[in-house]
Amino acid sequence: MNVFDEQRGRIALYASPRTKEGATIAMLVELIGQPRCIHLVHSVKDIKHDDASAYSSLPILFDVTREGKKAGVSGLTDIARYLLTKYDPDRHFSYKEGSKEAEEVNNWAAFLSKTIHGDNAEQSFTRKALRLYLHLEEHLQKARSPYLVGKKCTLADLVILPYVARASEVNLDLERFPELTTWHNRLVENPHVAKGMKDVYLKT
Repeated sequence: MNVFDEQRGRIALYASPRTKEGATIAMLVELIGQPRCIHLVHSVKDIKHDDASAYSSLPILFDVTREGKKAGVSGLTDIARYLLTKYDPDRHFSYKEGSKEAEEVNNWAAFLSKTIHGDNAEQSFTRKALRLYLHLEEHLQKARSPYLVGKKCTLADLVILPYVARASEVNLDLERFPELTTWHNRLVENPHVAKGMKDVYLKT
């Protein structure tokens, strides 16, 4: 039996449980409103899919249109680009490529990567998270906008939210950052965002 025939018109996301990248993609899939199925697996070897062997790491997304055209994408950046290009033509959750706002979204993702996964291996994760929170708080105070880039939820928000939502796990009190707390609450009050987080077992 062909897996693709069973899944026509449905997105299948394979991600590890409790991972921030998995949560980001799950939230984006929810927001764009396409039929979807999210599978929590611990490795690519756990995926019972003919095309899974072509990929070396999670998350992986398979998409089959109602016409039977199939696509497979892996990695946070490539999956997000695929979803936004294909399913967000009116740019509800993105900005025009090459625009100042689109560059800002990319800059947030780069800043997160540098701050959390940067070269300073000796620094504790709590200290890295604190640096991230302080920067976010300062930005939100100055920007006076509901989201990190402009007036709509974008990948910038979805990439960073999982790191903020788990503040208590790194012994940080989110209420010490009033603007960041407001931003966090605004996002998780969106039922699609909350469900995406829940789907990979991340608390909001």
